Amino acid sequence: MSENTGSKMFFSFLTGTVIGAALALLFAPQSGEKTREQIKDFSGKLGNEVKDFSEKLGNEVKGFSDKLGGEVREGVEKFSGRAKTFIDGAKDTISKKSKV
Repeated sequence: MSENTGSKMFFSFLTGTVIGAALALLFAPQSGEKTREQIKDFSGKLGNEVKDFSEKLGNEVKGFSDKLGGEVREGVEKFSGRAKTFIDGAKDTISKKSKV
């Protein structure tokens, strides 16, 4: 799987998930407390899915980088670290926003 295809697939999944969640919240006839609870549960599940996806992508990138050598490997590892940091930050942000 090429990096570009994986990125497109990930962002398409994430966009669809966010749109679906927003529509569900808009049309759900329930109390604010229950809605906040659902947002918290959803953000936890989304965070786990993002983590699983990032680990899978990281493993694929690592497998590819193992076939490469020298500077290319270092660049791939640096990118993987930055991507993990970004994803962890996004997960934390989603978690914090759901607690509001």
